[in-house]
Formats: sequence, C-alpha cells, structure tokens
Amino acid sequence: MKFECTFSVPYYGLGADEQVKPDTLLQFLQEAAAIHANSARVGVADLLKDDLTWVLRRYRVNIKSSLVRCDLNIRTWYEPQRNLFSVRVFEGRSPSGDVVIDAWSAWIIVDLKRGRPIRLDRVLPDAYFANAEPTGRPVTDEITPIGDSFDYESTLQVRRRELDLNGHANHTAYFDWALESIPEEVINRFFPVRLDAEYLSSVKRERVTIRTKKICDSPLSFGHEIIAEEGVSAAKISTVFQIAYEDVIA
Repeated sequence: MKFECTFSVPYYGLGADEQVKPDTLLQFLQEAAAIHANSARVGVADLLKDDLTWVLRRYRVNIKSSLVRCDLNIRTWYEPQRNLFSVRVFEGRSPSGDVVIDAWSAWIIVDLKRGRPIRLDRVLPDAYFANAEPTGRPVTDEITPIGDSFDYESTLQVRRRELDLNGHANHTAYFDWALESIPEEVINRFFPVRLDAEYLSSVKRERVTIRTKKICDSPLSFGHEIIAEEGVSAAKISTVFQIAYEDVIA
C-alpha cells in the first residue's frame, strides 16, 4: 500500500545557493517512512518495546533536479525480500509533478539482546505482508571499498543531535560526513546527484574518521569509508556529482 505526504521546505532547509540542501531532502524521506511505519505500528518505537529495532543496510538516493523553496510530495512503499530485508522506495515530486528525487533503502530487524538479524515473519504482523507492494529494487549489489589508498582524511565528533532513538548516529548523518569530506572547490561548482551507502556497523557518540578517494572525472565521483573510533569500518559510501542541474524546480 503506497503512502503519501507533503512537506514544506523551511528556510533553514536552504543552502547558500538558495536551493534545498541534500540533507533536508533525506530528512523528508526519513520522516515519510517513519510516519508510514508508525501508522502500521511497526516503527522503531514499537519494535524497541520488544528489544528489536530496524537497522539500515543499503540506501541509494538519486537527486534528479535542484529545488528552491516549495512543497514536496513524497510517495513511499515497501516490499519484504528473502524474509530478511524490508526494501522501501521513495518518489519525491515538485508541485508541478516532476520527480526530483527517487531512492530505495534496505532494512533488517535486529534482536538487540542477541545482536543478530531476525526473520521478518517472526516479529511483524500479517498486515505488514498483506500491505506490501513490489518495488523492483532487489538487494544484490554492494559498494566497492576504496582500499588502502585515499586522497583526503578528516575526523569529526558525532554530535548529540545526530543520534536517533537507538542512541546511534542517524543514517542521514553518514551522507553529511561524506559530503563534508569533499574538497571545497568541488562543492562550490558541483551538485551531488547520487548518494549510495552500505552500512556495516553502528556509530555512537564518538569520533569518526572519513577517508575519501576520487574515483572518476566523468562523471565526477568519489568513494568514502566511515571508520568508527575503534577502527571498525562503519560504512562504505559513493557520491556522484555533476556541474549543474538541467533545471531548477520551483
């Protein structure tokens, strides 16, 4: 069953170029997913009562056009796959009906006491499966690691406001960290058009290291690795940029 909601872009969601920031778009997607899951009583707060939680494993976001301040309609739906992943897709449309962002994510449910994934049909109600719809997004590919060589390295402290209900860094923060690692001369001239992440382990309130490597000039792309304080790889991320969008949607 598809779910729709509309968000108004706030002024604080705009960047210095007067266009909507990528993290604002990601927060809209997250909020739409949370509202949908909560309405079915399978949200994070519902699962935590039984020492369970949703954990994100993959997230791919395609930003098709930049946006100025406007209302954004988000449509989202999900599909269980292999009785392990819940794949959720998103479409974001401008007031004129143009698709300006599309994305898919893959989630698992983890037993917090055992620290292990659990089969969906063991913990989710029958209605969850009855209301699912095909997404056409199988969870198959993985992100290639950048290896031991990299071009840039930075370290930052996870901020309190980046933590979620689980006490872990919210998944949108990882994309923020990757984009912050991009050289200023790139960010000033190029726009991110694809964000792709494979989440490997959780990060709490600690220092993390971001390693970034330029992968290709055309399209301009970078690989990133997020490393937790104890040296564990927390995520692999790839970002793709282009010099300008064809249109700016109002």
